[in-house]
Order: sequence, then structure tokens, then C-alpha cells
Amino acid sequence: MAKLLSCLLLFLAITSRFSVCAQTFSATPMLVIAENGVLETHLDVSGLPQQVDDTRFGLESVCLNLSHNEVKHLILTLYAPDGTLIKLTHLTGREDDFQFTCFRDDAKPLAWAKPPYTGAFRSILPLGAANNGQNPNGTWRLVVEQYLGDADDFGVLERWSLSFGDHPAPYSMPVSSDLPVFRINTGGRYIPDEPKIPAHLGIAHSPAGARTNFDAPFNRYDGPIGIEWHGASSKSFWQPSFSIETRDTDGDDRDVPLLGLPTGADWVLHGPFTDKSLLRNALTFSLAAESGTGYVPRTRFCELVLDGSYLGVYLLMEKIKRGPQRVDIAKLKPGDRQGDALTGGYIIQVDRSNAPGWYSSIRSGMDFSGKKVYFNYVYPKADDLNAEQMAYIQAYVDSFEQSFFRQGAPGNASDWRQYADEDSFVDFFLFNEMCKNVDAYRLSSYLYKPRDSDGGKLHAGPLWDFNLAWRNADYNDNDQPAGWTFDAFDAGVPFWWRRFLQDSAFVGHLQCRWQELRAGTLAQRHVFQTIDSLSAVVREAKDRHFDLYPILGRGVWPNPKPIAKTHEAEIATMKTWISERLLWMDRQLPNRCTGLAAGLPAPDWIVYPNPAHGDLRVYFETQPQPGARLELVDLTGRVLARPPLSGFEISVPTEGLPPGLYILNYTHSGGQQVYGKKIALLR
Repeated sequence: MAKLLSCLLLFLAITSRFSVCAQTFSATPMLVIAENGVLETHLDVSGLPQQVDDTRFGLESVCLNLSHNEVKHLILTLYAPDGTLIKLTHLTGREDDFQFTCFRDDAKPLAWAKPPYTGAFRSILPLGAANNGQNPNGTWRLVVEQYLGDADDFGVLERWSLSFGDHPAPYSMPVSSDLPVFRINTGGRYIPDEPKIPAHLGIAHSPAGARTNFDAPFNRYDGPIGIEWHGASSKSFWQPSFSIETRDTDGDDRDVPLLGLPTGADWVLHGPFTDKSLLRNALTFSLAAESGTGYVPRTRFCELVLDGSYLGVYLLMEKIKRGPQRVDIAKLKPGDRQGDALTGGYIIQVDRSNAPGWYSSIRSGMDFSGKKVYFNYVYPKADDLNAEQMAYIQAYVDSFEQSFFRQGAPGNASDWRQYADEDSFVDFFLFNEMCKNVDAYRLSSYLYKPRDSDGGKLHAGPLWDFNLAWRNADYNDNDQPAGWTFDAFDAGVPFWWRRFLQDSAFVGHLQCRWQELRAGTLAQRHVFQTIDSLSAVVREAKDRHFDLYPILGRGVWPNPKPIAKTHEAEIATMKTWISERLLWMDRQLPNRCTGLAAGLPAPDWIVYPNPAHGDLRVYFETQPQPGARLELVDLTGRVLARPPLSGFEISVPTEGLPPGLYILNYTHSGGQQVYGKKIALLR
């Protein structure tokens, strides 16, 4: 202590500046790092000036000695006394120790270095975030997590230290944004995989055309949330994703309309780290919503600050939940044990077996020799399901699967169509195949079942998780425009996707729906226009994002080669792939529509006025086909009006509808060809 005090030199100059010689504070915890464990160690700092900044005096470096056989399984996070978070490493090393390893903002990233890791490296998040004017005297904490390790992983944190001096790490918090700004404060708590921890969320967003300061007052949300990590493989990315739950002051769920989206309590903040376009999820959801595929999660781009550190561009997404504004199925109550009430609603998911659920009775793979598919309970949660409900949904899915093995031609009483909604499976197939989603069918693949009184059939969807689509994976030929995704994985994909393509009526349905989509929302020109519109939204923020994460021109798992060096080049490469993919799909699904919809032309119709201020009318040049229908739907596919087709001129009721975009669908008899027009309502 005497040596430290003698090192401290304070003097006043004419400019009233001070100089303090560098000081290092060390801790020697000797903590054992166990399998999938989280360790926290403390270091008390005292005797420093009452304020640190990024110009005169502040934190310069963090050093440590850590013996471990698999440092690539470690996440190291530093917390300053005021709770500011600084991510040092995030599964970024290789098979070597951290010995005499220091983190400085003026060094190269650890991820691009080869072991041994002796010397200086840049941390994932800037150290300078701690030099924010806070009082550095107090308790600093280092959290060490071993993630995705195994029993053979072993390590010891031997020593760690903080160095302060007059060459502080710079502080680089952005000033303002043209996107909404999210600020989350956990109070310095470490965010786990689960359960959610309490935190505070503030959202600031200025009117269109105005900028939002990162320190602006919260005007779009200011209240408590629960927060936890989101995703599985995505946790390996430097930029984490989070599940958040808006809450009231008692900690209970609270439905709120974040950024103008319909009210809800459960949300996802998706960090598009490995998706260098930043657009893939937003692009897929936008095209699917416009195509009338049913409910699709709505999204908003934003920028996030977590515990004082800027984390880049994020996509706010609605989490898939039951409710009138999301998956609109009946609420299943614990007492629903028989009759119609027992039959729905349910949401399940084909995914990993690390959550409550059950295995299919039929193995996957072309020859049924692969592993059994696992179904997760999503809604209700397993803890909220009674024995009768678990038995019912398992038996229903099993009956659906077994129907493919019963004798008889498609369409008879034993056909799979008595259990499943064909339209939804057609759309699910086409959208996942169009973008060649490498996770399709086997991971994050949702299914839902309404009550029998509401239709009762199993539906595929909602669509989810497209960050590894549109040429963004280097395995199973994902980067190649040709080839079916359902055929890329012999194991893990439910067998029924292959069986569907042995059904000529289903194939005809695919062909008709594909030709319809290609004439509208999936026309190449429209897809590219959507990409350009989304790119414009992140045009400014992307520069801050990639300044923080310097990954352009470098491959991060699982980016395919060649690696684009700029955001613009990433977009151009994606467009080239899309153009080739669409043409390949055209060749596989030629215009040979069969069945009731065969040869039926598009209606010769006019919608006026558009935009409409209330009175919306449709004029047909020729009499609508018998059995056709007209529907006004929102972007989730929810039917809002179904006026009768009783002549050449139809009035479409819009009273009570809020301003926004809607779709007017004309469906031929048989329901296999739908033609839509986008409608804008103004008030």
C-alpha cells in the first residue's frame, strides 16, 4: 500500500489538469473453472481520482493468467463499479492458456490471433466504455463462464489485474442515430441462459426524419423487463441475442406496444452478428407477410446499449406466442381435459431435445434409419400442461405421421390431409426452400393446432429463424443456388417432407402457389426492392455496427467463401445468389398447375382509391368466377373483411381499421390461386 501511495503524484497546473502515475491492482483468486460453470471474482480499487475519462486518466488495460485446456469455451466479462459491462472474450480463443494476456483497445482482436496468447489483444467490447466519468474506486468484477464445454475441460483463474494511467482507453459511445435507441440496465447482473433476470429497458425514438440521441429521455418505453440469452448456436456469436419480457412493477407480464407493434409481453432482440447483410430475418418476414402466409413475426430495427456498452444494430422481433395478435388460437386452460376444449390450441416445435417434449415414433431419413425427431412443447409450457393435454397433442401428431403409412389413395379417409392444413405446409416449404434455410424443418420449426371448432388441423409455422439462410452457411451446400434443403440433411428432418413430394396433388399445389408468388411478392424485382428498402433503414447504423465488430472481409462461423469485404458487396453477393436460386426453383416447379385452379386467369380488377381514406371499392371488368372470394387481410394474414362477390362493383368495409398497409386477396374457387393487391389506408 505504501508503494502504491508513493506512486500517486497529484499536482495542479495552470490548466488545472492533474497527472497520476500508472497504477495496477491485482487479485489472485486461484478459482477452478468447472464444466458449464459461472465464476465471479472481485477486485477492490481505491486511492484513485474520483473520476476517470478517456483523455486524462482512466482504465488502460486488463491482464490475466488463466490456465485452461480449451479457452475457446470461455466467456470473460468485466463489470466496473457503476455496472458498465465490458466483454473481454466470447469463445474467441483456441486450445491454449491465457498467460500474461492483456486486453488493450489499441491492440489487434484476439479472434484473429494465433496462440500462445501472451501479449496485448483487443477485447470484444471497448475498455473505454468504463472511462465514462464514473468513480473507479470500488469493486470491479470479473465473470468467467465456461460455455459448451465438457467434463474434460478444466482450468484455473490464477491472477487478474487492472491498470490505470494517463493513456486511458478511448470512449466511443455513438452520439445519435436515425434508428430507435434501446438502453438496458441490469444493475451489473450477469445475464444467464435462463431464467430471466430483472432489468430496466428504456426506448427513445424521435419522429420520422429526426435523430435520436443515445442519451435522450425515454419516450417509447420506460419500465422493468426480464432478460435472458436467446438462441442456441447463436450464443457463440460475439454479439448476443436476448429474450425480453416486459413486466409491471410486481414482476408480472405486461403487454405493451413496443415501437408501434401490436401489444405483447414477449420479445426477441436478435443480434445479426453472422449475418453481415443485417437483413436476412427482416427480409424473409417482410416477404412472407406480404404474401399472405398467415401470422409472421413483425420486426423493427434498433440500436442497443447494454449496461453502458454499445452492442450494435439489433432487430426487435415478436416472439412466437399464442394470442389474438400473434398465433391466434384458443387459450388452453389447465382444466380443459375433454371435448372440444381439449383439442386446442397448441404450439409445438421441432428442435433439439434439451427442452420438455417427446420423440416421434418414426425415425427420420430417407430410409427411416436416422434419429427420431423431437417435438418441444411451446404453448402451453410443459409445466402448464396436464396429462390429458400432453397425451392428446402427442397422439394427434402421431396420427398425422401414421396416416402416411395407411393404405389408400391421397384424399381418402386415411389421408394426411384430414390432420394437416395443406396451404400452410405448402407456404412453409416454399419460403424455407426459396432462401435455402439451413435450419429448416429440423430446428426452430414451429407447428400449431387450433381447436376442432376452429378448423382443428395441424398448421406448419409460423416462420422463424432465417439468419443462416440466403447463402449464409458453409455446410450442406447452403451456398449453392441448386438443391433442395429438405434433402441436405438425411437425419433430423421429419420424414413427411419427403412424403409430401410423392403426392402429386401436393406437388401441383406447390407449382401453382410458386407461380402465383413469383408473379407478385417473389418476383425478383420486388425481392430486390425489398432488400434495397431494408438496406436503406440500416445504411447509417451499419457503419457503427461494423466499427464495433470488425468482421467485414473476415469469415465468422458459418460464412461461406468468398467473404465480402463491404456491406454493399455482401448485399450484391446475396442478390446474385437469389437470382440464381429463383431460376433453379422455377425449373423445379414449372407452371403446370393442376386441379381446380388450373388455367384460371388473374382477375381483371381495379381497387380505388388507393391509398384510401375510408371508402374502398373494387371494380371487376368481368363477372367474378363462381365460388371465388374476396378478403381484406392485415400483414399477419388475419381476415378483417369478407365482402360478398355479388356483382361487378364491391364495397369493402374499412370502418374502425387503423391506418396502415393491408392486402386485398381475390381467391379462385378451390383456393389454389390467390391474387393480391397491397392497400394503404389513411385517416
